[in-house]
Amino acid sequence: MSKNTGLRRRIAAVVASTTLLFGAGVATAGTASAGYGCPSGYHCAFSLYTYSGASHHYFNSDPNFTDDVFDHHAVRGDWGYGFGDTVNDKVSAASNSSTGGYESHYYRDINYGGGLAFCVNPGSSIDNFTDMPVDQQNVASSLLLRGTTSVHCY
Repeated sequence: MSKNTGLRRRIAAVVASTTLLFGAGVATAGTASAGYGCPSGYHCAFSLYTYSGASHHYFNSDPNFTDDVFDHHAVRGDWGYGFGDTVNDKVSAASNSSTGGYESHYYRDINYGGGLAFCVNPGSSIDNFTDMPVDQQNVASSLLLRGTTSVHCY
């Protein structure tokens, strides 16, 4: 075996190993998707608009919005429409910054009843009440985080 052949094999082995390590690192990295105006890892419900409405941030599913309030100021820095209001039946915009790839499924009634009002994919948002159909506005009473589904989401 010549020196060139041995060197080529070693280079090929290093390249192959590096490719495998890089590929494994990419494959195991967590899914991080940022929705507008929503901190990483959270699912955010907004009063009226994502940019000027107050919001409430959810890290886990919540079967009952009746005790939740819009307690985060608007993205643009002011108090925001709806600040201090109860979240129940007042969600007109939503954003999903899931780091685990979960869809945000908003239901019409508490305990995920009444049918699906709307859902938001990781890294997406429904920006304001003018983009959301009227029959989906101000009806959400619970949030269920779900893995990837076949349901059409924003």
